[in-house]
Amino acid sequence: MKIGIDIDDTISASFEEIFVLSQKFDIDVVGREGKPSNYGKIDNHNYIETLYPHWSQEQIKTFWKKYFIEVLTKANAKVDCAEIIQKLKKEGNQIILITSRYEVIPKKNLVETATKQWLEAHHILYDKLIMNSQDKSKVAVEENIDLLIDDSITHCLSVEKKNIKTLLYTTVCNQGCDVQNLERVYSWPQIYKKILNL
Repeated sequence: MKIGIDIDDTISASFEEIFVLSQKFDIDVVGREGKPSNYGKIDNHNYIETLYPHWSQEQIKTFWKKYFIEVLTKANAKVDCAEIIQKLKKEGNQIILITSRYEVIPKKNLVETATKQWLEAHHILYDKLIMNSQDKSKVAVEENIDLLIDDSITHCLSVEKKNIKTLLYTTVCNQGCDVQNLERVYSWPQIYKKILNL
């Protein structure tokens, strides 16, 4: 089976880092109270735009330029994900990591390098890494993916429309969202059990 897996908040606990840093930025730079909006109701990866709708586009760009690499390198791996991905590979599955991560500074490859280093440091095995995937349904079709695991409701819905099975990884970001007919999962052991039953 070809399994497509998102990185942020599916393998990597990125949001925990983003949340603390964005509160700090809101207080220190924007001059507000650090109080987020729509906590738990983020259906895509527009964390900052959803949490802090009062930030200007310039403030959003400044935040990401300042903290993006820090978030990518400091975030912990989700519990049991490395072991289960290793087990899935050992059982003959192909692992394609499909991420929306993009280069903050074009042509520098800082984000891709940081991502590969983080994956290696956390023992995440994979066959292919696809960066800057804003349209995961297109990538899923091109890569002939059988299953996508992602925390983005938007991505899961678009991939399901292509008749590709998805598992929505539940996080603090999406826990309060209406997921329509998507199948939620809450941990990597549960993901493994679901895959065995496909």
